[in-house]
Amino acid sequence: MIPQKWIATFDDDVVFLITGQFKKIPTFKNKLKNALKFKKPVLVLRFNDDQEDQEQVVEISQKFCKKNNIPLVLNIPNKWNFRCDGIHLKSNELDKNPRKDKILGASCHNKNDIQAAINLGADYIFLSPIIAKAESQPIGWDAYFELCLMFPNIKIIPLGGVNEMNSMTDSYAGISHWWDLQTSQ
Repeated sequence: MIPQKWIATFDDDVVFLITGQFKKIPTFKNKLKNALKFKKPVLVLRFNDDQEDQEQVVEISQKFCKKNNIPLVLNIPNKWNFRCDGIHLKSNELDKNPRKDKILGASCHNKNDIQAAINLGADYIFLSPIIAKAESQPIGWDAYFELCLMFPNIKIIPLGGVNEMNSMTDSYAGISHWWDLQTSQ
C-alpha cells in the first residue's frame, strides 16, 4: 500500500530510477545527484550479493532520499532488514509475503507474473523488456498496452530499453537513462 505521504508522487508522470553498477562510494554518491533532474522520481536501489559496503550504500541512499523527499524502494538482498519506503520483488520472489505498510513493486515478464503480483497486493509493476537490448526478446509496445488493458487496476511501468525520448507513456523505469548522465562535481 502506498503510504499517504507518497500518493502524489505515484501519479501518471512518475519516473522510477533504478541504480546501476558502481565500484566506489564516491561514484555512487555522485550518480545519485542525477535523480534531482527529474520532477517526480522514485529511487529503486538495486544491487547484487557481491556489492561491497552494502549497509553503507543503503544508509547513503536513505539520507539522500530523506533530504530530497524522494521515496526509496529496495530491490536488494536482505531488503526486509532495512528501513525504506518500499520493497521491489523480482519475478522469482512473487511467492513472498510482503509487509502491507510499504510501497510494493514487482518485476514481471508476462501475464502470469502480473496476476501473481496483483494477488500479492503490488502497487506497481515493471513490465520488461519492452524494447530489444542485447540478447533479450522484447515484449514490444503493442503487448505492453494490451496487458495494460487486461489489468487496468494496476500501474504497469515499461522497463527495458525505455527512456524519456522513446517512451510511449509518461511514466517509465530505467537505469542508463539517468545513471549514465554526466553530473557536475
